[in-house]
Amino acid sequence: MSSVFSSIKFKLIAYFLSAFLLVLLALGIFLNDKLETMVIGSVDSHLHSEVQLLTGLMKVEDGILNMELTEAEVGDYALPLSGHYYQILSSSGEVLGRSPSLYNVDAYLPILGPGTVPAFESITGPRKLPLRMLSETFDLPGGIKVVIQASESLEDSFEVLGLFRRTLWVLFPSLFVVSGLGMFIIVGWSLRSVKDFSREIGEVTEKNLNKRIEEDTASELRPLAENFNTMLTRLESSFEKQKEFFSDASHELRTPAAIIRSTCDVTLNKPRSEDEYKESLKSIAATSKRLGNLIDRVLEVARFDSKAYSLNLSMVNVKELVGDVLKLFEPAFTVRGISTSLEGVSRSISVDREKLTEILTNVIDNAVKYNRENGSVDIRITEDDEYLIVSVIDTGMGMNEAEKEKAFERFYRADKSRESTEGTGLGLSIVKAMVEAHSGRIEIESEVGRGTTFKIFLPARDR
Repeated sequence: MSSVFSSIKFKLIAYFLSAFLLVLLALGIFLNDKLETMVIGSVDSHLHSEVQLLTGLMKVEDGILNMELTEAEVGDYALPLSGHYYQILSSSGEVLGRSPSLYNVDAYLPILGPGTVPAFESITGPRKLPLRMLSETFDLPGGIKVVIQASESLEDSFEVLGLFRRTLWVLFPSLFVVSGLGMFIIVGWSLRSVKDFSREIGEVTEKNLNKRIEEDTASELRPLAENFNTMLTRLESSFEKQKEFFSDASHELRTPAAIIRSTCDVTLNKPRSEDEYKESLKSIAATSKRLGNLIDRVLEVARFDSKAYSLNLSMVNVKELVGDVLKLFEPAFTVRGISTSLEGVSRSISVDREKLTEILTNVIDNAVKYNRENGSVDIRITEDDEYLIVSVIDTGMGMNEAEKEKAFERFYRADKSRESTEGTGLGLSIVKAMVEAHSGRIEIESEVGRGTTFKIFLPARDR
């Protein structure tokens, strides 16, 4: 039940009907007040005309008030208790005259004293019927002051108002119900595209990530469809990379495992000398070490993928750290006759010392492995307004555009070097993840036969 109340369809219909109900109530109150004002206003206008007529029938001769009301004593005013009455009072409240509809049955209107302003009132008259009465004071010649009261029954007016209200009570609920049904149908039809959209999303699984949501839909859903398709594209790409990763990882892990197994099988196939056993164990140990290193690398990549890492930031002088890393490679430089140089600014920034050491170790190791004999590895440290830039320049074989694009992919090693160089093919992908974890970036500039430059951009932050 709660899901029904929380649905978009229910909310739209509820909001519409609530607003529509308020509009109908406001309209009904307005129309009722307007009609009541018009009806009562019409009665008031007629009473005012009657009072003016009665005033015209009064004359003062020789200081004596002469009322010639014969012309007024006709029609409804002549019928007893007809609902149409008039009454004339002196300034002291004495009744000077009444309509036949009153005096024939010895009835009176409520006696009001003289006032300066015409007064309209709704009263209860003879027979307990509702009346509208106008009381107005007139100053006649000779200092004579009279109060003329005229009244008219409101029964007909109230009957009109009652009929109108009964009509509203029938019309407005009917209109409300019909509008609610219409809104229910319209909203259901309008939300059909949402249902179709939801159905299409529900059909997407890990087996058909290449499926795309139809973007030719309602304009309100089009941005959502476009963004969802973009998300599917990213998911598909991510799943493909995961598949490639597991495929490559299994291949890389299978090779050393196969070597260990085959070495064991060959060694145990027949009795061996002590030296042969030692050689086999050395081969197994070396391969196991390579296998353990590969597993460590795979686990490291997994940690970066899951964001299960944290940076232990501290102030580090990058130039001094590069110098320390270069000392680790002195034996390799000597063996291959590679010369080195370190130049640039000496600047301390906030980084994770251990991870920056691994970044530099991987990049410099890459520069050594793929360098030519008697080549060089030069490191330049520069800075701009935003970054401290460490450039590692080698004189190796270089890379073409296709190789540069794939350099940071997992398990990628240039085909021409795969067999001649050791490595897991994960180093540069880990380097890229570590640099990005520092909110930096890494770029490659390379030319086949001329060498490669890795540029590491680290935010030049002080803390």
